[in-house]
Amino acid sequence: MQKNKILTNISFIIQGEVYPHINLQIAEIRKHFPQAAVIVSYCGECGVKIEGADAVVFSQDPGFFYYSRRPGENLNNVNRQIVNTLAGLRACKTEYAFKLRSDFFITGNDFLDYFNKFPLAENDYKVFDHKILACNYFTRNPQDNRPYPFHISDLAFFGKTKDLINLFDIPLMTEEEAYFSFNTPISNKYVPEQYIFINCLKKNGKKAELELYNQATPENIEDTERYFASNFVLLSFEQFNLQYTKKTFDMAIHPNSFITCYTHYDWLKLYKKWVNPAVELPERDEERDKLNKFYKTYRKYRFFANIIALPFRTKEKRKKVRNGILEYFLERKYK
Repeated sequence: MQKNKILTNISFIIQGEVYPHINLQIAEIRKHFPQAAVIVSYCGECGVKIEGADAVVFSQDPGFFYYSRRPGENLNNVNRQIVNTLAGLRACKTEYAFKLRSDFFITGNDFLDYFNKFPLAENDYKVFDHKILACNYFTRNPQDNRPYPFHISDLAFFGKTKDLINLFDIPLMTEEEAYFSFNTPISNKYVPEQYIFINCLKKNGKKAELELYNQATPENIEDTERYFASNFVLLSFEQFNLQYTKKTFDMAIHPNSFITCYTHYDWLKLYKKWVNPAVELPERDEERDKLNKFYKTYRKYRFFANIIALPFRTKEKRKKVRNGILEYFLERKYK
């Protein structure tokens, strides 16, 4: 009954750059959610005629920062994400909302089976009225090699509209915060995923102690675990019915991007540890087994790719050559 209620009371906010596949993306949502509203929310230019959406929301571009001042650095688009997502959510008239990046497709509605499956929470760590579904991929485990506390994946969220508004109704990142440190590989005080969740926590009067993005302590690691267990349910792409459109999200080709992320099994362990000791764990973490297998192969190919890329003078060029080589050989291996 609850699932049927959501199917008729949900909006999809497609947020970010408008790609040529936008109308196919809308059509795929309609296939699995024929009664849903679809809202496209973007800033900047749009060279595509958007068809089939219930609303198209345009916002003034708040601009971007770089992750550091080094040449060839990637863009930090956190302010664009905040502006686009919040504008789309405020145009939403349904009780439930799915915030979706514009480079992912929806492949089904089975993710709804997880929405009410883990209802318990610690009151002192609970922020939202109802748990939000989020991706375990790119939700970083602060006890691993990338010690990023409070780093919840921002690829997709599903939950009550008011809870998603609570998450994204935060101040924009300032230039001072963006270029906070010059002694670390990343100059930002917080990377985008941390910035969004930490500011949400602080707005709601919750503790979120973090001096700099990579300064993990026993205290903020514990806080991260307890907040994640009480406010989110972490799902894989398959569980979340998400299909990526970019190679960078292919675990077989880029397992290094996933190795420090939680799996759904890891999240279940957090839920059992901090919230519900009675929850039953599967016998194995099949996601982790698959990831470790991919990563072992990746490391072998990366050694040769690094040697081939070494003569190129700039970091940007070396990275491009290395990734091109890895993608070529790993795609051939897993075809």
